[in-house]
Amino acid sequence: MKPNSINELLADSTIFLTGVTGFIGGTLLERILKTCPGPKKVYVLVRNKCDHDASDRVKQILSSPLFSDVKPERLQIVEIIPGDITVEGLGISASYKDLLISTCTHVFHSAAYISFAAHLDLAIKINLVGARNVLNLVKEMRKIQCMVHLSTAYANCTKDRKPIIEEKLYPIIIDPNEFINKTKNLSKEEIAKRTFEFLGNHPNTYTLTKQMAEHLMSREKEGLALSIVRPGIVLNSWKEPIAGWVDNVNSGACGLIAGVSKGLFRTFQANPNYLQDFIPVDMVVSTILASALYAVRNPTQMHIFHCTSSSVNPTTYREYCKVVTKCSREHPCRNVLWYPEIRPRSSYLRHTLVMYIFHMGPAYVIDFLRKLTNAKYKFPLLKLQQRFAKGTKYVSYFTTKQWTFSRVNAEKLFTTLPPNEITVHPMDPSIINWNEYFEDCVLGTRKYYHKEPDRTTEEARRRIMRLQVISNLVPFLSFTVLWYITCWTGCSLTTGALLSAVVIIFMIWI
Repeated sequence: MKPNSINELLADSTIFLTGVTGFIGGTLLERILKTCPGPKKVYVLVRNKCDHDASDRVKQILSSPLFSDVKPERLQIVEIIPGDITVEGLGISASYKDLLISTCTHVFHSAAYISFAAHLDLAIKINLVGARNVLNLVKEMRKIQCMVHLSTAYANCTKDRKPIIEEKLYPIIIDPNEFINKTKNLSKEEIAKRTFEFLGNHPNTYTLTKQMAEHLMSREKEGLALSIVRPGIVLNSWKEPIAGWVDNVNSGACGLIAGVSKGLFRTFQANPNYLQDFIPVDMVVSTILASALYAVRNPTQMHIFHCTSSSVNPTTYREYCKVVTKCSREHPCRNVLWYPEIRPRSSYLRHTLVMYIFHMGPAYVIDFLRKLTNAKYKFPLLKLQQRFAKGTKYVSYFTTKQWTFSRVNAEKLFTTLPPNEITVHPMDPSIINWNEYFEDCVLGTRKYYHKEPDRTTEEARRRIMRLQVISNLVPFLSFTVLWYITCWTGCSLTTGALLSAVVIIFMIWI
């Protein structure tokens, strides 16, 4: 008998989950553990790192505020499997492989390398070969009911693509396995040299390998009940399990809020009037679980679901930046570097000028003074700004263009869940109040990423008021200094004032 709810789907199940150390994967695990009666076992595949083994990495996640409402006995059903998706057989022991093959009923594959700047060899290894390795194991599982593969809404936003993206597979120029075989015998240097050739119409290695992974899943799934979920730009949680939750800023959008709230970032290249496709991480998790239920109930074909917002609840980059700026001033961080402000600029020239004048320049001076005074600091500001500049360069392809993501399939998921699960698993972006949500994102980033407790807010507000006064005085002080310099170099008072005013007006304009 087919399940009628997510609770029924996961009851007494055995789940295999990849990517649990990531933002989506960790939030997905939390939600799974809170289902009732819930699974009897959750196996999580985690890679050992040189500084932390798999067990330590998972323990750190389970002890975070994300899992504060999960009953301790539920945490006991999580079992860590050290492994690596890039290795054939996932690098797991024979005993673990036999255990998964004989008991596993549901698989959620969320592990990925999401960097737009990723070298092609690494993107292939993690996003494409990794997906194939997971699928190969899943096809051996004797009790498997369904698999969900996490992709991205931007996988098909190629340079020749029409602005409407549907929930379907789009043609690719080479078979995924053929592409893997073609590149596996090439050195890293050879792959790097031929990256532009391999990319074709794709803007980066991430979208290329994610699109290929979708085709690989479709072609090799055999009789597996499979769903692919394509989220948009994933941001902090909306409601579940807590408003504003975020544990890392690997996502560019989360990183932007973290930087703005510290007064570090003032610009990024984007068309202010274009619609953005932000989606809260808890709605992504809800879509993943609902898509698994849908696959079990409709197992004969593969299903693709867009988890996006702009077609049903549009908001622009201008509105986003306006609210983030306002809330970063109202709920400031301690040790904020400058009075917070962020603006999207469609002009590459204006964006670049602001980047060098207001990002790189001050960072260079501050780092120099730190070295001069032997001050202690966690990271060089100049290096941080260089990373931000590199990131905005890759992101600008998406922020200066606009696509509409069809949600025909995604809308079907609303009818899949019973009424009592709709609030537990929210996934309708039309109910989001963006102003309230962006404020929660700023508050959540302050609390959970910057780790600043509520009790420091008033102290931070006093500092931000001082920075506001200084920020308002800077144009007048700068004018006075420039006027003095121009007069000192031989200009008349009138000419010096005119030149100084032009420079200050230009600085304000950009």
